[in-house]
Amino acid sequence: MPEQTKARLRHILSGGQRHSAGAVQLIGLGTLRDRLGKRWDIVKERIYEQTERLFDRHLPPSDVWLRADDANYLVVFATLDRQAAELICGRIVSELHRLMLGNSDTSQITVRSIVTELDGNIAIEAMQLDQLIARAAQQGAASSQSEAADAGDARTGPAADVHEGGSFHPTICYRPVFDTSHKVLSTYVCHADEETKRILNALSTDDAQSEDYRFRTDMEILSQSIEIYEELYKNSFRYIQNLTVCFSTLSIGRHRREYLARCHSIPSHLIPFIVFVIEGVPTGVPYSRISEITTVLKPYSRAVLVLLDDGAPNLAAFAQAGVRGMGITVHAGEPDARATNRLHSFGTHVKRHGMIFFVDGIRSAAMLRIAEDAGASYVAGPLIGQDTDVPGHMKRMTERELIQKSAKTARHR
Repeated sequence: MPEQTKARLRHILSGGQRHSAGAVQLIGLGTLRDRLGKRWDIVKERIYEQTERLFDRHLPPSDVWLRADDANYLVVFATLDRQAAELICGRIVSELHRLMLGNSDTSQITVRSIVTELDGNIAIEAMQLDQLIARAAQQGAASSQSEAADAGDARTGPAADVHEGGSFHPTICYRPVFDTSHKVLSTYVCHADEETKRILNALSTDDAQSEDYRFRTDMEILSQSIEIYEELYKNSFRYIQNLTVCFSTLSIGRHRREYLARCHSIPSHLIPFIVFVIEGVPTGVPYSRISEITTVLKPYSRAVLVLLDDGAPNLAAFAQAGVRGMGITVHAGEPDARATNRLHSFGTHVKRHGMIFFVDGIRSAAMLRIAEDAGASYVAGPLIGQDTDVPGHMKRMTERELIQKSAKTARHR
C-alpha cells in the first residue's frame, strides 16, 4: 500500500477526522486493473465515476469515502461494525466487477479491512467475498440455534400453548398494492400469512422466542419470495416486490448477519425490483440505528420503507437516514374520524420531509378516498386485493374498478 494511503489512514484512525470510525475499509481496484490490462488507462476515469456513483447509492451521508491513490478507495463507516461494513463493500466491488467485466465471481473478489495494531502500525486483513458470505451465514445459523435451545425451557403461558404439539413453520403470501398516481396494481407485498401472524402476536414481545420466530419468518419471506421471483423473471414476469422485515431482525447482530448473507445472494437483475418494508420500529428509535439499518439494506434494493402501526416518530431522522417512504396502518374497526385525522396529519408531515406516503389496511371505498385525499401514493388492504399464494401481473385499474371487484369478491365468499 502506498505511503500516501497509509498516512491518510493514520490520520483517520487517530481521530484527526471529524467523523468517528465504526469501521474502515479499503476498496481496491487492483484486481480490476489486472484483468483489464492495457484497457485500464483508457477506462479508469469511467471506473472512478462508477465507483463513486455506487458509493452515493449505498452509503448514507454519515459515512465518508476518499480516493486514496490510483487503485484504492478508503471508506469510513460511522456506525457499522466490521462484518456489516465488509459485506457492504463486498457488494459494491461485486457490482463494479459486473458493470466493468460482465461478471462478479465472489471467489475472485477480496474485501480488505483496516486495523490498528498495538504498536500503532496500520495493518490490512483480507478475506475472499465468498468466504465472508459463508462465515456470516454460519455464525447467524449457529447463534439462532443456540438461542432457540436456551429459550426452549423458558416458554410459559400463552406462548407455550401456541406451540404445543408442533414446531413453528412460517408461511408467506402476497397482497397487491395500488399506485394511486398511475392507477395500476404494480407492486406485491410478500408477508406472513394470517396463521403465522396469529402465532407471532400470541408471543410476548420481550420473549426471546418471539425474536427468533420473527427472524425465521423474515428469512422465509426473503428466501421464498426471491426464489419465486427468479422463476417468474425467467418467464418475463415483472412487478415491484415489497418484502416485510422486522426491526428486531435487523437490530440483533446474529440475526442481521444471517439475513444480510441471504440478501447477498439476491440476483443482481432482481435488485431494481426489490423494496424492503421495515415493521415493528419502536417509538423513539435513535437516528444512528435507523441509519445503520437503512445502510445495510440499500445495496440489495431500490428503496427502504418503514410501516408503522401508530405513533408519531421523528420523521426528520428517518428522512436523513435515507428512508424513502413512511406508511401507517388503518386498523380494523378504527373509527373513520380517527383514521382520517391520523392519515392527514401523518401524510402531511411525511411529504413535508420529501418521503413517499403509503397506507395499509384499506377496507372501504370511503377509506380509499380519505387515503388519497391525505396524499397517499400507494395503498393496500382487503379492498385493494386479498392475499394470494403468488403475485399477479401488473394491471391498470381505476378506483371504481377496484371497488367493483372487491364487492364482487365479497358476494362470492
